[in-house]
Amino acid sequence: MASPRSKPAHTNKKGAARKPTAARRKRAPNQAGALSASALQISFDTAPVVTFSYRYTDNVTHGFTEISAHAKILLGMKAAELLKSAGGLRLHPDDVETFQSSVLGAMAKAAPVDAHLRVLHSASAARWVHINAWLTSTDKKSKIYSGLILDINARKKTEADTVGVLARMEQAQVIAKLGWYDNNLKDRVIDLTSDFADDLGLPFAPGGRVTGAAADRYREAFLNAVHPEDRERYVAIISDPTWRRTEFDYRVLTRANEVRHLCSRILRTADKNGKRIRDFCVVLDITERKRLEEDLRAQAATDPLTGVANRRSFETTSRREVERARRYAKPFAVIVLDIDHFKKVNDTYGHDVGDFVLKGLTAIILEKLRVTDVLARLGGEEFAVLLPETDIDAAASLAERLRYAVAHSPVATAKGPLTITVSLGVAQHALNEPAIDAAFKRADEALYEAKHSGRNKVVVAKLPSLVRSAV
Repeated sequence: MASPRSKPAHTNKKGAARKPTAARRKRAPNQAGALSASALQISFDTAPVVTFSYRYTDNVTHGFTEISAHAKILLGMKAAELLKSAGGLRLHPDDVETFQSSVLGAMAKAAPVDAHLRVLHSASAARWVHINAWLTSTDKKSKIYSGLILDINARKKTEADTVGVLARMEQAQVIAKLGWYDNNLKDRVIDLTSDFADDLGLPFAPGGRVTGAAADRYREAFLNAVHPEDRERYVAIISDPTWRRTEFDYRVLTRANEVRHLCSRILRTADKNGKRIRDFCVVLDITERKRLEEDLRAQAATDPLTGVANRRSFETTSRREVERARRYAKPFAVIVLDIDHFKKVNDTYGHDVGDFVLKGLTAIILEKLRVTDVLARLGGEEFAVLLPETDIDAAASLAERLRYAVAHSPVATAKGPLTITVSLGVAQHALNEPAIDAAFKRADEALYEAKHSGRNKVVVAKLPSLVRSAV
């Protein structure tokens, strides 16, 4: 509130406020306009923006008629240089065509100009600019455009970096055989990497999205693609409401009926009542890893020369057979065999021929065995055969057939056919024995007896009296 002694800024002698004159009324807006124009000019002078006027007559006769001083910073050329020649801009060679079509082409049609292109600050330094211009006047020959040139170099760099990152991510997805899906059950929407899904033989998802009834069918199609032996477990895991994050492996059948191993890593969203409303899942194709694991397991359990089980695998299988025999009261037997005079074969013909002999012997024995029988190379020229549900008499009969087959089947080698013989020891596992060790020892002792009583023989170990009476 004004003090009693003060007067309004504009008063007459009676103290009444004076009305502004017409001159004052006109001056106030002009002053405001002048301030606004001044502020705008300061903005143009300090911001990365160039203002210009451009006259276009034809593709040959055209050029800047006015341009702001900021041109030197943004375009790498002084305003005076740009006013001298048609176009005036030093354009990147790859963008000359863009200038012709998007700038001059638009002016020829009296259309607005909107173009992104690069100008050269020097022979090697290029800068992205956005040219935006609009038609302001025309005469019989020319069109006059006014416009702005904006610095978009940082934005273009960011876009290029983003494109590069996305491209690397796509490459990583291909290399890692990785896909993902976002399964929104509440809104019935599935977003996914459609290439990965298509590779599995799932329906094509345009743009990587399916909605409504199509999303429901897509879920059903994925479930049908899960291997029948893994489907029940897959449904049990997905339907379990207790977890919020999980990871599990399973198999799928592709459109080509190929078995693929996948690993799903899922992050789940639930409502306040714990109801599942969304799953975000990363899916990895681990088929090669699984195959490698299987190969490694096979290598760990297989003799590399002959391809049959090794000693470790034979011992593991024997433990399982002991448990099975105990549970079902079924006998099983073991045969231990050894190539006669194998050292002489190596010394006479060399280890390469010795390897041929070992592989040839393996082939002869496998021809006489059942699918359930297990042949193993224990080391050197010593082999063992595990015979499930086989008593001592049946095992002895098989051992004799093996001896005869080997003696009458010369092995093909690089030095020609070579006849070999084997000695064999046979023993039956007793049901009250906790492991195969005792039976294996009896078979080994029988083999020792066969070798020291002339070789090319089968010796059957006697059952312990305690075991015989029990049977």
